[in-house]
Amino acid sequence: MASSSSNNVNEIKEVSWSYNTATEFKIFVNNRITQDKGCLIRYVEERNELRNKVEASQDPISKRDRNSINMLTALINDIIDGIRELEGQAKLMEVHEQASSDED
Repeated sequence: MASSSSNNVNEIKEVSWSYNTATEFKIFVNNRITQDKGCLIRYVEERNELRNKVEASQDPISKRDRNSINMLTALINDIIDGIRELEGQAKLMEVHEQASSDED
């Protein structure tokens, strides 16, 4: 997946004949990372609030609450994986851009 990201940047540069579109693509990826991190924070807070509420009630955790906590945990893990992938793509774009500028 990471090499396809580098290929995307190369294709954008070739088609646009400038670095403007490639730069906009990098900005998009970085904004996406920021948005995903914000979403991650909200879901972690929501999961923790639910967990604290359930634990404070001293009642056994209902199946519904357990499923909600498990669902939020799975969603959090997916978001973390997505952020790591996007950060890897962003790093590869930087390395590729540096290599391209060194060739010029």
